[in-house]
Order: sequence, then C-alpha cells, then structure tokens
Amino acid sequence: MNDDRPLVGIDVGSSTVKVVVAVPEPHRLVVKGCGEARHDGARKGIIANLEEVTAAVRVATEQAEAMASFPVTHAVVALGGAPVVGKKSCASTPVTGRNLTVSNGDVNLALSRCAAVMIPEDYRVLDIIACGYALDGQPGIENPEGMAGRTLEASAFVLFTTRAHFDSLEQSINQASVAVTSLQYEPLAAAEAVLSPDEKELGCMLIDIGHATSEWVVWSEGMVQASGTYPIGGRHFVADIATVMKTNTAGAELIKRSVGVSLDRHDLDLLGIEVPTLGGNGNQIADGRLAAQILYERAHELFVGIAKNLSELGMDRTPRAGVILTGGGARLEGMDGVAETIFAHHARIGMPRNLAGEVEPVAGPEWAVACGLIRLAHKKKQGPMERKQLEGGIFNRLRSVLGEIFEFGGGNDLH
Repeated sequence: MNDDRPLVGIDVGSSTVKVVVAVPEPHRLVVKGCGEARHDGARKGIIANLEEVTAAVRVATEQAEAMASFPVTHAVVALGGAPVVGKKSCASTPVTGRNLTVSNGDVNLALSRCAAVMIPEDYRVLDIIACGYALDGQPGIENPEGMAGRTLEASAFVLFTTRAHFDSLEQSINQASVAVTSLQYEPLAAAEAVLSPDEKELGCMLIDIGHATSEWVVWSEGMVQASGTYPIGGRHFVADIATVMKTNTAGAELIKRSVGVSLDRHDLDLLGIEVPTLGGNGNQIADGRLAAQILYERAHELFVGIAKNLSELGMDRTPRAGVILTGGGARLEGMDGVAETIFAHHARIGMPRNLAGEVEPVAGPEWAVACGLIRLAHKKKQGPMERKQLEGGIFNRLRSVLGEIFEFGGGNDLH
C-alpha cells in the first residue's frame, strides 16, 4: 500500500452523506477537504433507494476531492441503524503456545469463539472489541500474550449486522467508484472523534442523534459495555412541529432552529416565527412557547427511552463522566439540558477534536462520525505497535486468521 494516500471517511446518514479527507502529519491529522450531499434514499437508517444514496455519495466525494486536490479511491465507511446489534460474550480455548505460553493465535481463537457462539443466521460480524482476558481463572488481564497458563478465556463486545444491511451500504459506495476498506460502527467512530481517554475510563455515554434514529454506546474502564439504537431522530422533531402547527417541513425546520427544546428561555412568550401555512395559502405566526413545549416533549421521550434501555440491561443510568451528544440532532438548542435532567449528570455537545487544517467546516457535532472514521483509519495505518492496546484494532488482525470460521464484514485492511 502507498502510505502517502489520504485518509477518507464516509458517513452515510439517513438524510445526508458526509465525506472527510485528511492526511497524517507527526502528532496530528490535517483535514484537507470535506463534502456533503443530501438524499432521500434511506428509511429508518436502512438504504431503501440504492441509486439515490449512490448519487449522494458521488456528489459529496467530488466536493471533497475538489477541496482537497486528492482523488478519493478508497474510504473507511460508517455503518449503523437498528440492524446493528452489540452484545458481550465470553469464550475460552486451551493454550497451545510453546511451553504453555499464550500466543497471538490463542488470543485470536478465543476472541473468534466469542463471536462464533452468538452470531445469528443471515448476520455477519462487524467488529470484535476485546474487553479483557482471564488465564486459568485469573481475571483482569489486558494482554495475555507471553503469559503462562493452560486455559485462556476472552471477554469481548461483538457487533454484528444483517448481510443485507452490510451489502447495501458497501454496494452504494462501490457504485460511486470508491472502494470500502473497512466498515465501522457509527457511534464508535463518533466516540473516537469526541471522547477523551479519561471519559472512557471513568464511564460515559455517547448518544449520536441522527435524522431517523439515535444510537448510543456506553464506555466504562476504557471498554465498550453496551450499545443500542432508539427509534427517534431529528426528523421526528420536525414532524411533530409540522403536524401540530400545521406548516410544511421547511417551516417546521425554521421553528425548530429558532426555538430549541429549552422551556427556560425568557423570551418564549414573546417569540413568534413567521412560517408558511400547510398547503401554501399564506403565512402564519407560530407560537414560540408551544413550539418549545412540543420539542421538549420529544427530547424527553428520546432520553427517557434510552435510559430505560440502560435499565433493562442492568446498566448505570448516571455515568460518572456524563453524557456526550453528537449528530445533527445535538445542535438543537437545549438538548444537553434535557439530557442532564434525565440522566442526572453533566451533558455536553461532542465536537471533533485534535484536528488541524480545514477544520471549520467539520467542527460541528454532525461531523463527529466522519471525523472519527479518519482517526480510526489512521490508527490502522500506523500498525499495532503504534496504537494503544485494545482500542478496536484487534478486529483486523482476526480477519486473516479466522476467515474460515465465519464471514467477517469490513473489506480490506488499511495496512
């Protein structure tokens, strides 16, 4: 592989495609270009019109190429939506290394068995994230290679998705003349862009609020503990406003941006927004307080629903390092305040960090996934000796060793 080629991340959302192009420099990534194109080819996070999504990928890619002065021939691509499922799993294997010391092959086999015992029919593995190991019953081992013992047990967080979901996304990228080098889970990519190591260690929750759905992931002790998808996204806020206030989608968007979800604004009773009436027969003045109440109720429903998901999994609803919001829905004024109320902890808006170059266009929370993808691509390009142990890179090592056991997703490595 040519190590000089740029890093490219493509985030195919339910309403937009975002592309980021960057090049690595010592101790930093430099953004060279970006592109964005809207589409109406997905429903609830699942591709419903392949041609429309492909056209949007092509437009966004061409924008990024023109800005960066680099051709985009390959990319790391984000995959999310309800068809992606994440579960914890444990499995063990006898130690086969010389003098009963754990080999790289032993580690890979133990991790592969974590996935092999749980993958449903017609699904394929998206990623295997090592969470820790035990050797002869002794837990708490981060890297067992070279240690002596007879039985190695691995704990992993396994992500898998339907073959149809995987194949549709890969096909939409390939038809835009871009090769998919790997697929990454959307909220994990966002986490790579916005979370600090301390937040992951102390315990935090990231919620990526997209157009059709919101996806969340919980971190604790530096490891992924749980993930999920909740069926509320930005379009539901707009639909609520349009329905109750009898305006079109453009008018509802204007109201949403003007008002936000906070009920504490001192000017709500005085705020009126002129928007079209439904059907286009003139304009009307939308009541600011009523609009804020509508938006607040939907935000409340979203966060309460996710909190219930955590409770059902036996997870702590008040992560020590708080809640981090990403995605276009995080831009809605007051969302962090509603999250703080529900989760009883600090909430913040997650902005992509530690980037240089053309960062202004990609500085918002809606760019977290795309920016996280280029960081993940950079980690893989560095190689295993140059990146932190147990931060997701284990998956690509597994593919070559375990391809005969079950089918992996993700295309080719970046190595």
